[in-house]
Amino acid sequence: MNYKLLAVSTLRQVNIGDYIQALAAAQFLPHIDGFIQRERLKDYDDEECKVIMNGWYMHHPEQWPPSEKINPLFVSLHINVSAKDTFLSEDSINYLKRFQPIGCRDYYTRDLLISKGVDAYFSACLTLTLGMSYQSNEREDKCYFVDPFLPKKAMVVDEIYQVLWFLTHPNAWNAIGKIAKKLPYKSTVKKSLYACRFYRVYIKIFTKKTLIEAEYLSQRNKGYRTNFKTDKERLDEAMRLVNKYAKARMVVTSRIHCALPCLGLETPVILTEDYEQSERKACRMGGIHDFFHIISFRKNGFETNFPFYKSKKLSISTVSINKDSWKEYASKLAETCKDFISKDNEYITLNRK
Repeated sequence: MNYKLLAVSTLRQVNIGDYIQALAAAQFLPHIDGFIQRERLKDYDDEECKVIMNGWYMHHPEQWPPSEKINPLFVSLHINVSAKDTFLSEDSINYLKRFQPIGCRDYYTRDLLISKGVDAYFSACLTLTLGMSYQSNEREDKCYFVDPFLPKKAMVVDEIYQVLWFLTHPNAWNAIGKIAKKLPYKSTVKKSLYACRFYRVYIKIFTKKTLIEAEYLSQRNKGYRTNFKTDKERLDEAMRLVNKYAKARMVVTSRIHCALPCLGLETPVILTEDYEQSERKACRMGGIHDFFHIISFRKNGFETNFPFYKSKKLSISTVSINKDSWKEYASKLAETCKDFISKDNEYITLNRK
């Protein structure tokens, strides 16, 4: 039997979080025989293969349902509100019923499928299992800010505001300059404006030392397409990032495919979010939202779902340990994936007798 991973390199911008999801699936495969493009599933016409189908579908609805040459295990499936019409078509529902029960990454997807008579359940995300292979006993005194959420106004107004704030806060210049040098952007102007906005918001929550000494990463930028030419190279880069997160003392991020892996790695993580996010984003969060310590930003400030004292700002020495409600889902996901693969081994053994 052939085993393949989902890749997402056909879109304009590569999100390395998609390859972190592939890395989670790869843990369970006896070997990897290549990649299938997630946005070209119907076009697949190579050898029959098994694929763990965890992820978000889809930017190209004409590519659904997938090719008959793909034998899927549906866990951690997300159907976005923007694509629900395709998934609720008669062809799609009939297809999904062939492979039920369907494990869903969020309540929205689960309830949507159940409403159409599909046997579906909340599985949470497969990246919660990454601790099986990548959890580390070694901890470095590092904090990573990975695409943290930043509230902002209209672009021109926001840029003017940042410049004025910077000019009137000379005590922050040194810190902002140090942060700007660490940002994963090419433009000096963009680095400076971002650093100013970031510092103005996050100095209310984190110590100055934490912000200056932290490393700043992005999981979605043009570099993942230009610097890593193949899906295998992107998978390797995903592994490098996961290994960094595994050794961190704290990670702060708006990316769920950074935050969820950190739970599995048992790395203290804080999810940052827009309190008034769009339905397209909010529909992803039902169920998994409850796993995290969260900072939610409103128009006039922020709130947390964990104890926060302004007199004791957050740092790698004061961050809270993660909740553990995710663990039962990680265990069940691992069992489901192992069973999906072990059926092949049983088949091979029977046919050798």
